Amino acid sequence: MKRMLIVEDDDAIRTGLCRSLSSDTLDTVGVGNLVSARQRLDGERYDLLLLDCNLPDGNGIDFCRELVKRIPIPVIFLTVCDSEIDEVAAFRAGASDYVKKPFSLMVLRERIAALLERAGKRSDLYVDRRYRFDFASLDFFADGTRVYLGSTECKLLAVLVRNSGKVLSRGALTDALWEGGEELNENALSVAVSRLRGRLGEKSISTIYGLGYMWVGDRE
Repeated sequence: MKRMLIVEDDDAIRTGLCRSLSSDTLDTVGVGNLVSARQRLDGERYDLLLLDCNLPDGNGIDFCRELVKRIPIPVIFLTVCDSEIDEVAAFRAGASDYVKKPFSLMVLRERIAALLERAGKRSDLYVDRRYRFDFASLDFFADGTRVYLGSTECKLLAVLVRNSGKVLSRGALTDALWEGGEELNENALSVAVSRLRGRLGEKSISTIYGLGYMWVGDRE
């Protein structure tokens, strides 16, 4: 089940959107301001954000710009702001789509479905409540702050998060990092793990003594 957060200050529109867009595969939650949106997004998982530009406690475009630095969530603007300047600003802030009111509900449903399908096909993205790793663009964030990784650390992180929740042996990690083609110092993997922990947090990677390492992420 996919989940969509709708941020719309008009009660009637928000209620109508929640009712009309909910389905067997999409659960919708509506809020009327940015404070409530932040609380929801910080505490719960959503696959898509439907966002107005003008809200009682702030500007949706500024909120989008702030949000996508922490969470790579697709954002559709649904707004009466119909100038090209607003539309361009929204896309520059990280929006995936821009729909002007009045709108066709049928077309909006199709745009939502297309965005969710595209997002579901990405295998180079990892997101939880603390971390955002885009392995395609090599953009890494921890608690909203950009983290810079070396090539070995990046490869190690990719292997760990692809196997999140699984214990990976030292041998498996060594083979993945260096393809078994080098004589390695016994400490090489330990050094790489230590450096990665130093950038992401000591408890982000768990040592399972006698077995290997496991990605923990925001469960630390």
